[in-house]
Amino acid sequence: MKNILATFILTFSICSYSQSKKINDTIIETEMNVLEEIVLTKKKKLYTQKSDRMIFNVQNSIVSEGTNAIDVLSRAPGVVVSQDGELSIRGQQGVGVMINGKLTQLSQRELANYLKSMPSSNIKQIEVITNPSSKYDATGKSGIINIVLKKPSIVGLTGTVYSNYGRGRKNRTNSGLNLNYNKDKFNVFGDYSYTFRGEEEHKKFNQIQYKDNTRQEISTKNYQYSKTSEPLTSNNFKVGTQYEISSKTNLEISIDAKIGRYQNIANGKNTLLNEFNQLQFDALTYNNSKENWYDYTYAVSGMHKFDNNGKNMTFDLEYEVSKFRSNQSQSSQNMDLSTTIVTNDRRGFIPSQLKVFTGKIDFTNPLTEKQTLEWGLKASIKDNDNPSVYEYNQNNEWIVDLNSTNHFKYKEQIYAAYANYKYQIDNFNIQGGLRTEYTAIDIIQKTLNQGHKKDYLNWFPSLSLKYELNIDNSLHTSYSKRINRPSQFDLNPFRFYDDSFNYSQGNPNLIPEITYTAEIGYSWKNTFMASFYFNTTKDVFTEIYTYNPADNTTVISQINLSKSYNYGINITNTTDIYKWWSVNTLFNIFENRFEGNKEGINTINPIVTFNLNAQNSFTISDKWKAEANAQYQSKSNVGIYKRDPFFDFSIGISKQILADKCSVKFGVTDIFNTHKYNINAVTEQTGINKRYNLDSRIATLSITYRI
Repeated sequence: MKNILATFILTFSICSYSQSKKINDTIIETEMNVLEEIVLTKKKKLYTQKSDRMIFNVQNSIVSEGTNAIDVLSRAPGVVVSQDGELSIRGQQGVGVMINGKLTQLSQRELANYLKSMPSSNIKQIEVITNPSSKYDATGKSGIINIVLKKPSIVGLTGTVYSNYGRGRKNRTNSGLNLNYNKDKFNVFGDYSYTFRGEEEHKKFNQIQYKDNTRQEISTKNYQYSKTSEPLTSNNFKVGTQYEISSKTNLEISIDAKIGRYQNIANGKNTLLNEFNQLQFDALTYNNSKENWYDYTYAVSGMHKFDNNGKNMTFDLEYEVSKFRSNQSQSSQNMDLSTTIVTNDRRGFIPSQLKVFTGKIDFTNPLTEKQTLEWGLKASIKDNDNPSVYEYNQNNEWIVDLNSTNHFKYKEQIYAAYANYKYQIDNFNIQGGLRTEYTAIDIIQKTLNQGHKKDYLNWFPSLSLKYELNIDNSLHTSYSKRINRPSQFDLNPFRFYDDSFNYSQGNPNLIPEITYTAEIGYSWKNTFMASFYFNTTKDVFTEIYTYNPADNTTVISQINLSKSYNYGINITNTTDIYKWWSVNTLFNIFENRFEGNKEGINTINPIVTFNLNAQNSFTISDKWKAEANAQYQSKSNVGIYKRDPFFDFSIGISKQILADKCSVKFGVTDIFNTHKYNINAVTEQTGINKRYNLDSRIATLSITYRI
């Protein structure tokens, strides 16, 4: 039944044709703008396709209501989210994430927790920018995702109150309030949200160790299973004010706070067999990790208009202080008394403090009616202090583990300058720019009394061309160079334990990835767009697993492979089947090809992958609307690993009540519970199979009231 329904929806979406000559895109709901006695009705769409980005209008999505940012991103066009929250665009990892146009400075784990605590009710739209201009940071080899939050601008007191309840394997709830007061030259705004996210996941991690690289004879087999309970609680708030100093100058001051806690309680089992399938080790495992974070961002921004012709200057100053603390306890109970493998209970204390100062200034200077020059400067200074202590229990005494305990300090400075030129000649639009970024890194291993300094200068050109053949048809092409730097956690060589048998370890020898991207495309009536893209990356990151049979432990780390290629075709189409039924179809077929420089990884078979996303929207009446969304991705490469296919089918329905001031929505995501994350690989003497049964089938009821 699942396969029949999926095939019907996806096939019908591709083969459907329009029975209307309307140029408008997908109609999801109606937006009402009241101007005195005149009511203007404007049709809203779920997706907006532009030459350099795809915009996902989250506020118009019924299925996205009552979820969080990480769930919304998993339904954004071309975006795939891994089980640990890592993002990829068009099958490529290394994504820069921006909030309201400002690049985040959090680590992958911290960013994932933050996005899980960000309610979808606060998100206006998500911009997937695959080929950014030189005005944007060069970070993110596969592109940039910009999360745009809602911001009322109507005169007087406005706001939104919302609450939702969801149930998967555990309960989830989210409530919040947004208020905005705008009068004359003064504007005050604030929002608060409380989130509780219960989550339960089932994980299997199986490894086969061979006697040599020919992989003809098995040495050992290791089977690990765990069932996790992962409650997350967060309190987020933001307050600020805007003041119009004059008709040409305004100033904004704000404070943004993110306070939360996350716990991962895992009960599992670890079994080791020899080549004759005889039991060598059998243990029950327990892991309890408690994380707390306190993040405060103080910001000042402003704009000055030099004239009425578009010449202006904007500036942004931000200071972020983030404190993170993780306390871990890990234990294992050996059920096989004959084994010689000894395990000890462990505990860890991992505090971290991050301080980031960011300042930038941007100028826009129209040279003529058809020519514009943009230029600007940016500085980012990051300071991270991470003193971690691990201990193990031996004979009822806690002893400091010197192999894991470490005081790691990381300082990073990035200084950037850019110029971007725009020129329009009749139907021909040209945009070209150049960005330069100087990076200086200072790493201090206080425990080992070691230090490492490195600095480098990179240049990042960008070019985009668009030619309008006529009112309905246009061509575009673009090129850019980008970078993906390793984080401080990627470079820290000491251990971070997931449980007694699995830990991750940074690689201080990692160097940045450099990516060159080109794209050419065609657009028809803003409803159909097709593009071919190609990019190549030098020194590409990939995750590897190394098994130590002596103590039955597995270490996860990253290395640089020589090169990777990512190329494919992307097609988007918007069709009104009937007045009440519209379909957005997004089709992407791509291939990732890797070239290795490590033994056992120099022959990675490429895989042709296709991703198909069909968003069906139904206007039942003026008050009732519904959605049915399906997504399928075939087998794909994730570095040196292969990910199995996955499918997701979600539905939702909404009703407007109380004179359209209140909306009630009900939705179910991943109805068939088929959105799995399964990877496998064979490298050197190790075969790996990792399977995650995610907590992705969620039923959510949400209520939103507009003040």
